[in-house]
Formats: sequence, C-alpha cells, structure tokens
Amino acid sequence: MSEPVDFTYRVGGPLGSRARRVGLWFNPAFFAFTAATLTWLILVWRQVPCRPLLGDAFPNPFLRMCYSDIPILYLNRDLSIGSGIYTDIALEYPVLTGGFLAVTRAITGLLGAVISPEATFDEQLAASQLFFQVNAIALFVCFVVTVWAHLKMGRDSPRVGYAGPVRVWDALLIAASPIVALNGLINWDMFAVMLTSIGLLIWSRKYPFIAGGVLGLAFAAKFYPVLVLVAITLICVRSGHYRALARAWIGAVVAWLAVNVPVMIFAWQGWSKFWTLNADRGADLGSIWYVLTLAGLKLPAVSAIAFVCMAISGAAVCWLVLSAPRRPRLAQVILLVMLCFLIFNKVYSPQYALWLLPIVVLARPKVFDVAIWTLGEAIYYAAIWGFLEGAIGLGSQWEWMYWIAVIIRVGIQLWFAMRVIEDIRSPWNDPVRLPMVDDPLGGVVNHAPDAAWLVAMQDRARRAAEARRMAEDDELDPVDDSANDTAAETAAIVR
Repeated sequence: MSEPVDFTYRVGGPLGSRARRVGLWFNPAFFAFTAATLTWLILVWRQVPCRPLLGDAFPNPFLRMCYSDIPILYLNRDLSIGSGIYTDIALEYPVLTGGFLAVTRAITGLLGAVISPEATFDEQLAASQLFFQVNAIALFVCFVVTVWAHLKMGRDSPRVGYAGPVRVWDALLIAASPIVALNGLINWDMFAVMLTSIGLLIWSRKYPFIAGGVLGLAFAAKFYPVLVLVAITLICVRSGHYRALARAWIGAVVAWLAVNVPVMIFAWQGWSKFWTLNADRGADLGSIWYVLTLAGLKLPAVSAIAFVCMAISGAAVCWLVLSAPRRPRLAQVILLVMLCFLIFNKVYSPQYALWLLPIVVLARPKVFDVAIWTLGEAIYYAAIWGFLEGAIGLGSQWEWMYWIAVIIRVGIQLWFAMRVIEDIRSPWNDPVRLPMVDDPLGGVVNHAPDAAWLVAMQDRARRAAEARRMAEDDELDPVDDSANDTAAETAAIVR
C-alpha cells in the first residue's frame, strides 16, 4: 500500500531528515478538545434565542430552531416543585437518565434555585434556566469524555509516515461535528453516548466483563446501547469467543439490574412508564411509518410491522456477518444493527443522530461519507422544526417538504450502509484495515480466526460448489470422456 501524500509535499516540500512532528501543534488531543469546546460554545450560543425572559412571552423554539426538552420537562413534569423522580413522577426515561436529572436538579438547588411547591411561576422559570445551564455543563463534560474515549481508541492504530497513529485523528470528526452543534442539547442523549463510547473503549482493551457492565449502564440510560451488545454477540459467535461473550452479557445484566431493581421495587409505576410508552405509541415524528400516515395510508398494528421489518433486516445482517470473506469489524456491525432499528422504528427523533455519530466515524472514517451523512441529518433537523412550527406543517401546501426530508434522511443512511457493506464484502478496500490491521475495536476477537464450526461449514460449502462446477463442466464438455475412452483403447492395442 502506497503511503498517502503529505500536505508538506504540496506546500514547502517533504520533511527534512531532522524534522520531527512533536509538540502541541502535532498533538491530536489539543485539536480535538479545542474543536469540542468550540462546537459546544456554538451549541450554547444557538440556545440563547430560546431563553425566556421574565414578563415576556415565551419565544418560539421551532421558528428559531433551538428547541430543548430540558427546561420544558423541568417545568412540565413537576421537577420544579421538588416532586420525587419515579416515585411521584412517571418519567418517560430509563432510570439512569432519571438519576442524571436528579443530580443536576440537586446541583441547581445548591446554586440558589427555588425548588418547592410554594415556588412562584417566576421562580420556577428562573430555576428552569439554571437547570438548563447546569445540564449544559454536565453534558459538555459527557461530550469531552466521549471525544477522549475515541482518541484512546485510535491510540494503538498503525502509524503512517510522520503522522503518528492514523486513526487517532478520527476523533476530530466527532469533536467538530455539526451534529453536536445542532442536537447536543435537545435531550440527555449525550450521557448515553458517553457511556457507550467508554464501553467500546474498554471492550477494545480486552476487558469484556467491565465493558459489558458499562454498556449495561448505558442501556439503563437509553435503549440503543443494547444493540451494541447484539453486535458484540454476532462477532463473538463468528470467532468462537463464547466465554468473552458470556462475560460481557453477565456484566451488562448485573449492571442493568443493579440500577433498575431498586426503582422497580419502590416505584414500579414510574419505572414502567418508559417501557409502556414505547410499546403503546403509534407512528411518530421522523419515522417512515409517520410519513405513510401523513400520506393517508393507515397501517394497522404498526408495532408488529415495525418489529417484523427489524427482524428481517437484522437476520440479513446476521447472514452478512457469518458469510463475509473476513469477519466484519465491530463498528461496522454496530452501525448496521443500529440502522435496522432506527430506520424501522416508530419514532426517529433528530437527536438520535448523536447515537450514530461515533459509530458512523468508527465504521467508515472518510470525510466525504461522514459529510454526506451529516447533510442528511441537517436537512431533517431543519425540516422537523419547520413542520412543528407550521411553515411546512400539517395542512400547509409545503407539507410534502417534510416527507421529502424524511425520505432523504433514510435514503442517505441506506447509502452509507451500502458503503459499509461494500467494505465488509471487500475487506481489502476497507479504509481502516491497513496491512496487518484486523479490527482496532475488536478486543478479544482482534486477529482471531473464525470459529471451527464456521470453518467446517465453509469448507463443506466450498467442496459442494466445486463438485457442482465439475459436474456442470462434464455436462458441457462430453467430448473429453470419449477422448479418454479412445486413448485407453489405443493404449490397450499398443500393449
């Protein structure tokens, strides 16, 4: 593989024999953390127009495209009067996210906010803004830790030329992503993204039990991290690492139960709200099912149809993982499994792009591909607020623009998935798999051979294919048999 052309070859010529790329300006962590800070400052600056002022009408967050659930939920779920989370409030979030809210509310109170049933509306409004600011800082810490985790994931990647570990710079695609500047403060998703990234980092360091425990905590904050465990299951099955797989799942189950069981015991009604809401809800914003509903196609049993579609596409991913010429990388499998879930899910909120962002970068760290995917998410981001504001909403002559935005978003994700599938089917063209690189994120399965049962099945399939090919050749070329018979008769006469 030829070495990539360095920028210094274009400006100033090649590096001299005594030149060394060391110091601050050649440190990817400096640029990554700086970019992350600037990205978050842009995000916070974008939220300023949505800040309500005492005595004024509430600004329109859809028109200004700065909507956030954080202050609204604080006011509308009785967090502002000190009600107990899950005990008094049936919160529609998993328990670890509820714990995150409890901690940030406690900090808000320590900073002087009035959190009491006797609080006036103005006091509650002021407290909601302080609560938002505390959460903005806490979620920024989660974002920085996420960037740090991805810097660590690339630390051991191969070195190319003078550039150091080539994959460590991929963290910049997360740190400077417009996805974060758009969606970072809509909800508390960055907390689960951080836990998922830490879990993947620990898995890559070959600690399956601890990695499973962290992913179990992430699952206790949002639903999607369980899909990461599904992807780990697939690659472990292909490589025959059943002990590591069992450790990961045991760690996940223990961690999930540790934080869920106490709430289940003392506040079942509040705990079950998240699960019942997602099971009972119909087609909602962002989903292809919602677009079909807007188009007048009423589908019965949307939950069942969505589940069947997820199952069929998931089975296709399983077949791809087991039949690929080389075991796919973990990030590739995670991305495909997550897309099977998100594309057919009953709701596809704009902030779900935060779930995909680190996985997109890990699966195919090509600037062009990531940029196209980001464009699709940005188009939908603008469309959803226009739809909710009414400019392209229900009954307007521009409603079709929202439909098109959903279709574009899903279409680009399918295109990105096909790019990843091409890398899986042709692993020698995978941009991550440089010579002597298998799966930097694979952990215990990195450079592992396939399981013995899979190798045996592949050998049987190969022998059967060769037998069929030989049979077909014999049918297409019967002259060879007669020629062989004639040669044998001639040999007998000569003898």
